[in-house]
Amino acid sequence: MQIAGLSTRVAACLVGLVIANACLAAGEAIEVVRAEGDVITSDASGKQETAVSSKSVLPPSNTLATGPNGRAVVRMGKAGYIVLEKNSKIEIGNAKDHAGFLRQITGMIYYALNAIKKDQRRLEVRTKTATIGVRGTRFLITDLPERNEIGMRKGLVSVTSLEGEFEIHRKAEQDEFEAYKQEGKDAVAKQKREFDEYKASTEREFVEYKREFSLGANRMASFDGNRVVDRPLSAESVKDMETIESYAEEWLKEVRD
Repeated sequence: MQIAGLSTRVAACLVGLVIANACLAAGEAIEVVRAEGDVITSDASGKQETAVSSKSVLPPSNTLATGPNGRAVVRMGKAGYIVLEKNSKIEIGNAKDHAGFLRQITGMIYYALNAIKKDQRRLEVRTKTATIGVRGTRFLITDLPERNEIGMRKGLVSVTSLEGEFEIHRKAEQDEFEAYKQEGKDAVAKQKREFDEYKASTEREFVEYKREFSLGANRMASFDGNRVVDRPLSAESVKDMETIESYAEEWLKEVRD
């Protein structure tokens, strides 16, 4: 199948993602609450593929994948929800030292996770370059050939390098054209040129080397190995988030973050 064929390509891709929490312990249902297009589940070996539809309850260990026309909203027990966009793949399973884990293999997946109590295990998201500590937040991980990003919608996460220090390029800029332009349609083109010049003159970039950094709401981190660009959410990322949030609105309203 087309989905099975993803495995070769994604072997070299970004993300191995682990979320550990007692709320994914045995007995907590992992349910696909909405699905459209090609959505399948398979065992760890990639065999025994089964089509998935809305209200399907997934086995404790499986791999969930969407095809070129597929999307899915998944309730992760009491942890919250994940939303898979097209051509996405994630492994769901059990681990000996954790209650459960997720490993994002490829694609675009939105995470809306409930806040946890102080005595509960902090959620951990692992990529090939970082461990991301979460205590209830909403974020988007994009693992595509042209985009390797974490985009923050709400909350705060800590991002820790797995090897060596990050080379962090942090940008602060005046990037709201609407806040700069004056009224009058005839002057818009001129104002846009002026704004571009103003933006270039006021944009600042800070470079630092740290093993760990924080990423807050409305920020994003783009990765190229250990080189990280920390900047305001791009218009592209915001659009992706809004599309996903609209698709999963009925269930995301339940998240307590």
